[in-house]
Order: sequence, then C-alpha cells, then structure tokens
Amino acid sequence: MADADAARDILDDSAGHYLFQSGFFRLGPVPLPPAVRSAASRGLLRVLARHDLASSFDLASAISEVSDGRGRLRHQHWGVELVRRYFAPVIAHRRHTEINALVDAYVTSSVVADDIVGHVLRRSHRTVPAVRAGLAEQLGRLPAPESDAQDLVDLVLGLPGELSPADRAQLLQRLVLSTVGFTGVTLEWMVMLGVKHGYDTPAVRREHVHRLVKETLRLYPTAWRLIRVAGADHDIVGSRVHEGEHVLIGTHALHRSATVWDRPLDFRPSRWEQLTDDQRRSYVPFGKGEGMCPANGFAVKALEHLGHLILRGYRGRVRLRTRRPHVRTLLAPPAGWIRLTPRPGTPFVAPIAPASAVREQPQQSGPDRRP
Repeated sequence: MADADAARDILDDSAGHYLFQSGFFRLGPVPLPPAVRSAASRGLLRVLARHDLASSFDLASAISEVSDGRGRLRHQHWGVELVRRYFAPVIAHRRHTEINALVDAYVTSSVVADDIVGHVLRRSHRTVPAVRAGLAEQLGRLPAPESDAQDLVDLVLGLPGELSPADRAQLLQRLVLSTVGFTGVTLEWMVMLGVKHGYDTPAVRREHVHRLVKETLRLYPTAWRLIRVAGADHDIVGSRVHEGEHVLIGTHALHRSATVWDRPLDFRPSRWEQLTDDQRRSYVPFGKGEGMCPANGFAVKALEHLGHLILRGYRGRVRLRTRRPHVRTLLAPPAGWIRLTPRPGTPFVAPIAPASAVREQPQQSGPDRRP
C-alpha cells in the first residue's frame, strides 16, 4: 500500500477492519492486554523523562569506544552501539553488571546481527535464547519496584498481570530494540547524509539539524514497512482484502511519492520549512494510530542532540562500498564507514530543546542550501 490516505485509514483503523498489532508491547505475535499496554506506554514516557541524558553523555568517549582499530565508525553497527551507551541509564540505571552485560550481548547478537546486518550465524541462534534465559533469571531475582520506575528494568518488573520472568525478559528485549536499534540506525543515516551535504561545520545550527532529522526519516525511514492483518473482509481503494490476509504499508514508498513530494528522491531538508497538508499526511516514520511508537518524540530529541554534537564538533569523511541501502528488519546505510575527526577548541554545545519547543524560521542560508 503506497497511497497515503489509504495507509492512514489502515493505521487508524476506525472501522475495525484489522487485528491490533504492537511492535513492542507484545509476547510473540500476541499484544499485551489494553490495560497493560497503556501502563507500559505511560511508564516508558516517565522513565525517558526522568533522565537528563543530554548533560550526562560523554560523546568523545563513546565515539572512541565504538570506533575500530583504525579510528573508523563502521556502518550497520556504530550508531546502535553509541545509542546503547546514550540510553544506558534509561535501560538499566545503576543495575547489576549481569543485566547490562546481557543487554550488550543482545544488542550484538540480535539487534545488529539479525535485525540490521542479517548475517545470522549458528552462534547467534545459540546466543539469543541464552540471553533471554539469562535476563529471565536476573529479573526473577528482583522484586517489583515500590515506586515509579527508574529504568526499563523497573518498568517491565512493575507491569501488572500474570507475566512470568521470561515474559518480562522478552518485553525488555523489545524495548531495547525500539530504543537502541531504530534510533541507532537513523543516527548513522543522519550523520552520513549530514557529512556528505556539508553539515559538519561549527556553523550548523539546531534548526538545521531538526530539518536534517526530518529529511533523513523521510528518505530512509528505519521502519521501511508496516504490516497489518485483516480481521474482516473489506475493500481498500478498489481492491478486496480477505480476513487473515497481510497488508503491507510501504513507508519508504509513501515518503518518495512524486504525487506528494516535489523532487522526492532529492535530499532537501529545506522542504521542511513549509509543508503541504498532503505531505504531512504522507509522513509516517513512526506509524500512526494506537500502534504508533509511543517514544517517537524522545527518539527525535535524542537524534537532534547527538546530531548537533557530532556535526558541530567533528569533521567527517565517508567511504561506501555500495550506494544501495541494506534492507533487513531495519533499513540500514550501505556497507562502509565514516571517520570523525574532532575540531580543536569547539565550544560546549548546550542540550538541545525538545522538538516541540523549536520554533523554526525560514533560513536564507544553511548547509542544505549549498550547491
């Protein structure tokens, strides 16, 4: 499905034609009960709001840790590893080292190896169940929190209902995937595009990065397709859909429709200075409706903050092996690497304000206007 209005109707599903699906709050393919999903969404937002990640994160140390032996950041994993460090207090704040070690193993053996790269080796198949079993064992030893959740571990421990430690471990893994995987891959795209189009300059401003994030998610939405299962026979734009059939919504196609976007294949962050109603309706990088990612605002805020720090404080150089994106569960950049060289004497960059607080003004100049 690449028609924007039909896609929005499917995602909103006011007619009740589709089975409810949740990307994160589910066990296997079965969504959690509505009351538990609601509690989980509220808890997730409270946990994210509790931590001042912008002021506590050491970017220079993180870049050094995720670089290879030759100072390069290799695509299809560096962004995930850096964002894992960024969200470390959110995932397991002041927790046992065993839980953090298991989260690191999950990011390496599942998020990177399977969801991004797709090179699932026999070793990965052995590692992922072992990680979940280890998390279940650790969670089974911890009591439910007596007050508001401090991190995702507290969040899954405190969810109501008859959930086993293995169930809570699975939910924790899904939350790590949503927090680290999707955001990390988008960060790679954003920095790569920013360097290629001249954004790696001390003159880059926050409003430039805000539009850069928007245009990155338009051209390369990490969730490149959304799937819904029909719960009843019905028609979509003249086609008959039968109960049980899967409907694929092509986010990537919606964002590149020539009937909606002017020069849709061009990288033009300046288009976000003024959008049409059709463009707003066609832009769904985080989904829409009840199944929409509940933490999308925090993800955008993190991307803007990290992007501003990196592009203002470092000079970049990109090398690609191919021009094609790497398509797996997530839409990742082509194989290759980026090298970031710190700028001497770059002044401290204050934490970026939430996207909702940024009031954009049309700019007469900026990195996206360079020839």
